Amino acid sequence: MDLFSEFSSYIERMNQIHNLSMPSLEGIEDADAFSRRMKDNFAQISRLAAENRSVLEEQLFPLLIADKQLTEDEIREIDSFQGQLLNFEDTESLDLPIAFIVSERLLQDAIAKEDLLAKIRQMDLQISVCYTMMNMTERLSEYPEIAAHYRKIGMNIGQVFIQLREKENFSKIESEEARALVLTNARFAAAFYDNTPDGCEINLEMLRTSLQIADDPFYTDQMPGFDWRFYRYRLLTYFARSTDFCNCRGFDEKQLKEIGERTEELWELWHTDPVYFSELENESYVEFHLLKNRYYAGKTTREDYKDSLLQVYYYRDESLYDICGIVENIQVPIEILGLIRKERYTEADKALMISLFNEVTDYLFHLPSSGVLTFVLELIMQMMKYFVELPGGPGFEDVMLDLLEALHPQTYVHSRMVAQLAVCLCSHLIDLSPELLIGAEGCGTADDVTRNRDSIQNYTWHAGLCHDAGKICIIDTVLVYERKLLDMEFDLIKAHSKMGAAMLRRFPSTAKYADIALGHHKWYDQSDGYPEEIDTRNSPVKTVIDLIQCADCLDAATDTIGRSYSKGKTLDEFISEIREGSGTRYAPWLTDLLERPEVREDIEFLLTEGRNQNYQDTYMFLKDVNEES
Repeated sequence: MDLFSEFSSYIERMNQIHNLSMPSLEGIEDADAFSRRMKDNFAQISRLAAENRSVLEEQLFPLLIADKQLTEDEIREIDSFQGQLLNFEDTESLDLPIAFIVSERLLQDAIAKEDLLAKIRQMDLQISVCYTMMNMTERLSEYPEIAAHYRKIGMNIGQVFIQLREKENFSKIESEEARALVLTNARFAAAFYDNTPDGCEINLEMLRTSLQIADDPFYTDQMPGFDWRFYRYRLLTYFARSTDFCNCRGFDEKQLKEIGERTEELWELWHTDPVYFSELENESYVEFHLLKNRYYAGKTTREDYKDSLLQVYYYRDESLYDICGIVENIQVPIEILGLIRKERYTEADKALMISLFNEVTDYLFHLPSSGVLTFVLELIMQMMKYFVELPGGPGFEDVMLDLLEALHPQTYVHSRMVAQLAVCLCSHLIDLSPELLIGAEGCGTADDVTRNRDSIQNYTWHAGLCHDAGKICIIDTVLVYERKLLDMEFDLIKAHSKMGAAMLRRFPSTAKYADIALGHHKWYDQSDGYPEEIDTRNSPVKTVIDLIQCADCLDAATDTIGRSYSKGKTLDEFISEIREGSGTRYAPWLTDLLERPEVREDIEFLLTEGRNQNYQDTYMFLKDVNEES
């Protein structure tokens, strides 16, 4: 099969994998059929993923690392493949990391051949990928160096575009396509200075310069066919969006006045041709930014701004799931939450906060399974900064589980399975060796452990539910089924332990489960696992961590319904793995515990009927939610 066919088949399989991993409930008559559909789908995913891994390892990667100049045919086919992996129009792409790797090689060849157009095309792709990856990894506040890596690359590429835009360089570019890409990306470069030292002024200065170019006869004469109206509109939206999330970047009074003026220009420009501009954003999207920046420019009061936002929110389209719909249904509530004074919540404030979180969660349950997830996750992480636990309202554990169930039901079911398996093991351990649980729930003796059985089991249950709280930050990476994770992606996956612990510590109801989230991927003897810098032996709940680690691995290894394994391990195979890792990866007492007939009987039930029930319960809930809509 030629490269074109190989790569086209790869893309087709990727789309199939995505659809199979998040199946529609349409046509599924009952919960049993849902479980069967999930199991069949992931068996197919396993086969399709194996074929895709073969294409990467046998066709693509050898070409990318070859110590030779690529042929024109190879460049054309790889470039076409890269284009199919990207889809910036819908904010979400099939595979950004692989597209970035491909682009690096094509850029290398373009530079070697002194092909300016090819070089500009690849830099255009890379700067967009870097921006998306920067935003995606900025969710991982515990690992700022990952986002900083993509920011630095994006800044460097942006500076190249800015240099190419200089008049003496711009006039030497022969291709009109290349000139258009230079103008677009020199404008776009300002975005990489968000949240950097002195970034506010640098960002505005870069936007001012780009805006002046739209009125410069030199550029307009050079590019008579360029869409200068769109160019100006997009620049004005950059100004307007710079104060998102309650001006968290910290623009000063003078800067806010300028941003307000530019947003007024945006509002006026949109209304010069509503038919044209509504293809880009609807009126309420522009109105939201206008209201926001009038407030930050000092033209309206806090209460008037809040009331205006509430009006926008009350008249939102709850069935709209494009960028504008997401702004109305998620970003507007974030702005409202940021306006509520933290000194003392009134009863009205409390009711409003509970209502907003409930309504956003309900919106997420109806969110389509593709196209917008990356953008939604950015907003959700911003929204969680405003979450507080209120009497009569949901606790963080409830919100976290709702988010998992809405955005990735498989991780939600996994969390329930880990909780059930861990409680089962804990119960038997209390009967057999209660001394191992000394320290849990303040118990100082084995007799305390026995007397506080219910309390310890309840702790273990909630610890299991919360162990993967950090996965909320990286659901779009968790969804990579079609190939092996790259090193960078594995770093993102590993970050969920520290991110989960940090989130759990913020709230009184979940702080005591933070050690579990932090340590559940650490080996028993600390010789491996992550995070590297922590030592679970110092935790008073060390034994519960070991139980959760075992339950986590047990569910992952044996699940053939919601994971991409064609044939999961049997319980006997898993126990053999425990035996081999006894004293190193796993606690030494686990082998004896799991080999006991009464424990095996309970675990076998949970891995079969129990797992099916969890998937069925999830199906019934999602079905009810969809029918209500």
